[in-house]
Amino acid sequence: MKKLYILFLLPIAATAQPAIDLVYPPEGHRLPAVASSFIYGSVTPGSVLSANGRRVEVEPNGAFMAQIPFDEGDFVIKLEAANEKGKSVLERKVSVARARTLIPTGMSKILSGSISPNRPLSLGPGERLYVSFKGTPGLKASFRVGTGHGRVMAEQPSAVDRDEKLDAFDTDGAPQAQMLPGIYVGSTSFPQDGSWLNEKIYCCLIDSLGNEYLDSTGPIISSWPTEEQTVAVITDSFAVLKTWPDLGYEIFPPSGIKVVVNGEDGEYYRIRLSGDKEAWIKKSSLRILEPGQTLAPAKVALARVEQKASRAEIRITLSRPVIFRIEPGGDGQHLRIWLYGARADMDWIRQPESGYVNNISWSQPQSEAVVLDIALQKPFWGYRAEYNNNVLILAVRPWPKINPKRPFQNLRIAIDAGHSPDNGAVGPLRTLEKDVNWQTAQRLGQKLRTLGAQVYYTREGDEAVGIYQRPRRAVQWQADILVSIHHNASPDGAHPLEHSGFSTYYYHPHSRMLAASVHQEFRRRLRLPDHGFFYGNLVLCREPYMPSFLVEPAFIIVPKQEALIRSEWFQDRVAQAIVAGMKRFLTEGKIEPMEEIPLEASESP
Repeated sequence: MKKLYILFLLPIAATAQPAIDLVYPPEGHRLPAVASSFIYGSVTPGSVLSANGRRVEVEPNGAFMAQIPFDEGDFVIKLEAANEKGKSVLERKVSVARARTLIPTGMSKILSGSISPNRPLSLGPGERLYVSFKGTPGLKASFRVGTGHGRVMAEQPSAVDRDEKLDAFDTDGAPQAQMLPGIYVGSTSFPQDGSWLNEKIYCCLIDSLGNEYLDSTGPIISSWPTEEQTVAVITDSFAVLKTWPDLGYEIFPPSGIKVVVNGEDGEYYRIRLSGDKEAWIKKSSLRILEPGQTLAPAKVALARVEQKASRAEIRITLSRPVIFRIEPGGDGQHLRIWLYGARADMDWIRQPESGYVNNISWSQPQSEAVVLDIALQKPFWGYRAEYNNNVLILAVRPWPKINPKRPFQNLRIAIDAGHSPDNGAVGPLRTLEKDVNWQTAQRLGQKLRTLGAQVYYTREGDEAVGIYQRPRRAVQWQADILVSIHHNASPDGAHPLEHSGFSTYYYHPHSRMLAASVHQEFRRRLRLPDHGFFYGNLVLCREPYMPSFLVEPAFIIVPKQEALIRSEWFQDRVAQAIVAGMKRFLTEGKIEPMEEIPLEASESP
């Protein structure tokens, strides 16, 4: 075991004019369209500091954070510090995106680069093509594809784009949307004859005098060929199927599975799963196979249950591997498996007369989707599915045997210290998140080992471990619980001085109760604002083989909280809270409100 270490930076001695270290934003940083945002860093302790003429509070250790207004375009942050030794000035140049571009009504034009779509798009016959552009408000507009007929467009004021992440970081709720005029929209359908090939989109504005103003895209629109299937194989072990290009993560398919591609949008291909169920995957995650390949629906032939010492295995035999999705029931005693691109031929399901699996039934809700419903005798602890050739093996783990008097005895707990080789967030005193994550992880590990648990770290010290390797390491070690330790930061435009504190994240329903128990212990012990309890689609929370959760005990970018994070007292308090939350989950299996624990005089930070 490596020794615990705490990162301390010595205060800058006040023997010369004050030193200013602006940690964030860095030189040349590009902020999104925000009216205000935060800056932070440190100065020589005891200095008087201002940012663009506004007084800034400085902590005794020299750390500072301020919320300042920003103007669009190029912007200069000017910091001025003074003490009895003299004055210092630091200027930092950044840029701020324009929230809205209004074209004066006295001139007619289409804003260059505003036509959408603006990247290669190919869809099948009869599918809708949606076109929009930004131009002078109040005029007539139309568009056409290639040499086709013109289509009328309507002006529909649209909300100014906003980073939705800000709504999670600011607890006041989403502000009223700011509407932007001059947005023209229209649509047409891809031709039934599939005749579009590298066509341009031409947009037209007509003013009251009949003058026309034209703009166009490059040759980006094509009909997707439908005479033959386009078959591809997934080559990326970490592929993601999304609901739409650049939108939500939905399914995480294994590599080696063949799929039918039926569209493209920029750097994404669209794949058909079943019926009207489709998904989008990055082109880099696929390899298109040679023309002439076909992919008929797979046949689901057999399912059987095998009872192992520590788990039950449901083995599903198919004619070939297909994409699957597992939906856990909210009661923890049901699992539903969706097999896409498949048809059932299941006259037999071999099940034991008694055991952990109570029953398996199947249905065919869509022409190319098979559903297996699995009922269990008792709530499951975790599950994991993977292919062995053409057999999909779903391993389901029951709850481990817990001794109420020694609930951690022989329990295998994997602790993930977030980040490394990357630093993660950096605090005002340049505290590296990866370092304090590791320090806190060690304190937690020591406490758990004292209580009889076996502990595994997904990374140690400055070890470089990829984010997808970490849950895999936990699974290979056969962990019973996975906890990932981080410390938070805010996106540009948020207000961390007003909205910060501790937060906890889970993904699967069977992890929720454990995460909620730990979150309540944070509320009870940490004396910080409750930043929130979240469903989080995060890599370290998505592993279903064991209850898993992620914690952010404090905001490393907020000066007062950075000082806490750096202290042994707070790191120990966080570890105590996680252990207490785990213990309540293991012994009680339920969550009830708790009173705060009073601070002892000796425990003051």
